[in-house]
Amino acid sequence: MYYVYIIETTDGTYYTGMTNDLARRFQEHLAGDSRSAAYLRMHKPAFVVYLGECRTRGDAIRLEQRIKRDYKFKMECIGQRRDIREVIDTELSYR
Repeated sequence: MYYVYIIETTDGTYYTGMTNDLARRFQEHLAGDSRSAAYLRMHKPAFVVYLGECRTRGDAIRLEQRIKRDYKFKMECIGQRRDIREVIDTELSYR
């Protein structure tokens, strides 16, 4: 299972990414080390505002690219804010 996500940063901007391990990837983003996205090292992640599941890596890549390319679609995807640490805890509890 692959996931596509949108993170809202502390300064109100958005970052879109994909992963097959949400808890690990979000922990990397929060750590702000070399494994984190360069954008999120400068704009601290705060909330997860979209989380979509995809069956294949190819589907996840296509969805991520659509979100990045189509601003209107991105705004339609954005929903309720969830604290990124809460999402990590939820994901870890499923393991």
